[in-house]
Amino acid sequence: MSHTIQRRHIHDLRRLHEVNYQLVMQLIPDMLNMGDAAVSRVKKGDDLHLQIIERSPYTTALSLTHHFQAGSIRLPVPDLWLRVYHDVCVAEAIAQLDGNSPAHARTYDWHEGLDADIKRKLNSFTEKWLRHCLQQGHSFHSDDLHS
Repeated sequence: MSHTIQRRHIHDLRRLHEVNYQLVMQLIPDMLNMGDAAVSRVKKGDDLHLQIIERSPYTTALSLTHHFQAGSIRLPVPDLWLRVYHDVCVAEAIAQLDGNSPAHARTYDWHEGLDADIKRKLNSFTEKWLRHCLQQGHSFHSDDLHS
């Protein structure tokens, strides 16, 4: 692969991370003051569940999912995990645990990671799904605590 093509792919992935950050911040504008879990409910759509997985001074790892009932089992689909880098204003999808993702049941660190093509597909899906959640009217605020 030429260096020009490699740089374009890296740039495209970086742009996806920037767009995903903007979408996450629209969805969770008060992220730094959120509790560890919350639920967004809309009139026409499924509840959206937020779980803060990890917090540090510069990053927040979180899970976003809908819960669907399948008999007596509640299935989180998609169970999308994101790492938000507050200092550089990017959000990276780090796993999708729905069984259909190429990243199924695998999370990764940005420096070890999945290959660039899988990262791009996962983050492209993330962008589309976040836009869908926002179009449905979902949002989280620090007073939306859920136990």
